[in-house]
This record gives sequence, C-alpha cells and structure tokens, in this order.
Amino acid sequence: MKLKLFKSVTFKLILLVLVVLFALISTSILFNSQIDKLKVQIDNLYFGNFIPIVKLENIQDNYKTIISCRTLKYICDFKKEQKIILEDWSYYYNAYKNEKERNVINNVDIALKETFKINKLHKFKKIVQKIEFLIDYETKMAFKQRKLFVEEYKRMKDYLFINIVLLLVLTFGIVAYIIYQVVKKDNQLRVLNTKYKIDSITDSMTSLYNRKYFDTIFDNMPFIANANNWECAFIMFDIDYFKQYNDTYGHDAGDETLKKVAKVLKEYFNNKYEFVFRLGGEEFGVILFDIDLDILESCLNDINQKIVDLKIEHKTSDVLDVVTISIGAIMYEPNTYISANKLYKKADDSLYKSKHNGRNQYHIHKGK
Repeated sequence: MKLKLFKSVTFKLILLVLVVLFALISTSILFNSQIDKLKVQIDNLYFGNFIPIVKLENIQDNYKTIISCRTLKYICDFKKEQKIILEDWSYYYNAYKNEKERNVINNVDIALKETFKINKLHKFKKIVQKIEFLIDYETKMAFKQRKLFVEEYKRMKDYLFINIVLLLVLTFGIVAYIIYQVVKKDNQLRVLNTKYKIDSITDSMTSLYNRKYFDTIFDNMPFIANANNWECAFIMFDIDYFKQYNDTYGHDAGDETLKKVAKVLKEYFNNKYEFVFRLGGEEFGVILFDIDLDILESCLNDINQKIVDLKIEHKTSDVLDVVTISIGAIMYEPNTYISANKLYKKADDSLYKSKHNGRNQYHIHKGK
C-alpha cells in the first residue's frame, strides 16, 4: 500500500514538472509567433510605405534635374537620369498595391512613360506634380497603415495578455490540483501509518491495548515510577469459569462477553496514566500510575460490582448465575527496584488467591 502511494505521489510530482515545462514552452512559442508576426508587419510598413516614398522622391529629384537642365540650358546626362527614373519607377510600380492604389498608379505610369517619348518640358513639370501627388498619397497611406498597425498591435497585446493569463490560470489550476492530490495522499499515508501504529498495539477484538504493547509499558513501569516518585499498581483480571461459559453458550457469545467486560474496563480506567490491556484469552491487565492504596481498593470494588451489574447469564458458574471476575493486584512503591518479572509474578499470585478464596473478589499484594 505504501509503495503504491509513493508511486502515485511521484507520478503527480513528475506531472507537475511537465505541466510547468509545458506552460513555459507554450508561452515561449506564443511570444515567438506573435513577435514574428509583428516583425512582418513592421517590414511591411517599412518596405511598403517608407521605401516607395524614397523611390518617388528620387524620381521627383531626377525629374527636377532634367527640368533644371532644360530651363537653365546647361548640359546634363539625360539618358542617365532617364535610366534612374525608370529603374526606381519599376521598383515602385511592381511593389504590392491594392486595387484602388493600382488604378491611381496606372494613370501615372502612362504619363511618366510618355514624358520620355514626347520629351517636352511641360510634360516633365506635369509629371513632377503627379509624383508629388503620389508622395502625398503614399504618406497618407503610411499614416493609415501606422494607425492600423497600432490597432493591430493593441489587439495583439491584448491577445497575448489574455492567453498568458489563461495559460497561467490553467497551469495554476493543474498545479493546485496536483498539490491537493499530493497533500491528500500524504494525509492518507499519515492516517494509514497512524492506523498501522494503532493496529500494531491494539487487540482487534476488544480494542484494548494488546500484549505486545503491555510488555513495552510494563517493562518500563518501575523506571517511570522511580523517575516521577509515583506509586503505581498493576492489576490482573480473569473472567470466572470462562471455559465453562464457552462450552455452554458457544464461542460467539464468549467473544461478546469479552467485549462487554473490556468496554467496562476501558470506560472505567479512562484517565491519563491509566492503561488497559487484553493479556490473552479471558485475561485482562491494567497499569495505573500515580495512585495510592485506598483509591486502588475502591476501584477494584467498583469493577467487581460493575461486571456483576452487566447481568450476563452464566448458569455453569460456581459463583453466581451471572458473569463475574477475579482480580489480583500489586502496588509498586517508588525506588524499591523490584523487577518487572517479579511484579508480574506477584500480581499473578494475587489473582490466584482471589480464585482460591472463592472468586468474584480482589486481592492486593502489599510490600516487597
């Protein structure tokens, strides 16, 4: 059982690590994908708006150079200017344009190409105006694109924030669940361990302490008494004519009688430093720390009467027609240094005297 719980806890801890790793990897992928998307949009803004404007300004400057040459009548390389203009225009013209933009540019394209066919000054001046219009148009488009980009950026930022929050909530939920399960299993393991410890010192039938635990407590009784300067008592109880009871009423009834007698002893001796044991068969034992002789005698009288008051029928008893018990006890004086084995023998001798004197009574061994 412990091994299964250990494996379960280990599995959940591994799952916890995997969940955290998954969350971190997912967050990284999400950020990278959105950053790549943002980069593409920035590139589109740069190459789609800034570069075309630069190209148009270059075309405009080249046309102005041609106009200056014609107006001031100085020599310039007309073919070179024409080549530069056509190259820059080709770059601009072939760049991506939507349908509306394409209609505007097509008109300018026809006019631009005519300038070199007709080669008239007024045509050059007119195309400069058209280029000026395109620059203005591209500038407005750039502002528009920037506005769209800012809106998209804000949406992307909100999207990232929401996804990260959801991812964190999900991760937190899974981690919290795993921690809860680990704590739950740990508590179950603790309960099982506690139960195992209790079971290991408890008699399964009567729920009293068992003989194994009795040996532990009884062996240490003299040391505890000496250390605390306490008078202590060890009491032995034996159900009178219990063999005859089992023969007459059966072992099931005998077990029920054992439980009833055990219940009386457990309820009566229920204070601190009072320990009740089933020593074996129909025999019970009680260890009492810090008690004097008068109180002990009063207790034993009470117990004898309480067992009789149970009125458990016992027709084959030679004492009464109900179940009774015989009791033997010994008082231990602190610092008398009597061994546990000797104490047990003296208590057993006291029990024998109670039986020998007629049963349903107690006898206390006094002195060393």
